[in-house]
Amino acid sequence: MKTLLFSLLLLSTLSPVYGVEGLTIGNSFQVDHEGQVFRGKEPKQLVSELANIHITDVLIFKNELKTEVQTEINDLKTLKIKPHHIPFRWKQLESTAIACGQVVDALNLIANTKQANGSIYFHCTMGEDRTGMLAGLYRMLEENLTMERVFKTEMCARGYSDGNVNKPGMVYGAIQKELTPLFIALAKKIEERKFVLGKVPKAFCQTLKVEPTTLRCKSVK
Repeated sequence: MKTLLFSLLLLSTLSPVYGVEGLTIGNSFQVDHEGQVFRGKEPKQLVSELANIHITDVLIFKNELKTEVQTEINDLKTLKIKPHHIPFRWKQLESTAIACGQVVDALNLIANTKQANGSIYFHCTMGEDRTGMLAGLYRMLEENLTMERVFKTEMCARGYSDGNVNKPGMVYGAIQKELTPLFIALAKKIEERKFVLGKVPKAFCQTLKVEPTTLRCKSVK
């Protein structure tokens, strides 16, 4: 019994509680401890649930594929929720500088929304890879956590890359080739520079270097 209680206590210190009361949107989790920052899957027909938990802002962190982004923006406006769209791709990134700048814009938006006493929900399509990277970097900024800790407890634990064992190899391969190297490069900058939450500059994006990596969820213990 003592071992079980210790394990539960340890888990609670690693990451905020899984799941969000009032949401049935897939992969929905609370990111911060105060209950103002949430992550998850594209809400689609369940978008009205966000109003029920008093979300004030939604960040759509994905590129438009058909008309799904504009449809969601219209639905959010009807619900009196402020939409924000950053067309971040999960593969075939336009350039490191552009992708970096989009991530910085997203991190600042999340932080500034919270500082203004708002509540924000951010998502990509499945709520695992782009969303996971953003959540991990945000927690590094807000909680001063290490890259290794957020990769394991915020990203891999919630389906990032091969953290989802059912993810197709073509998807995992693209994430491993582009998204994970970008995450590592940004995480190292955060650890080095100790940026002010909500005021991360984009100047460093012009010279940010990414390198191939063997880091993957299966290799993390």
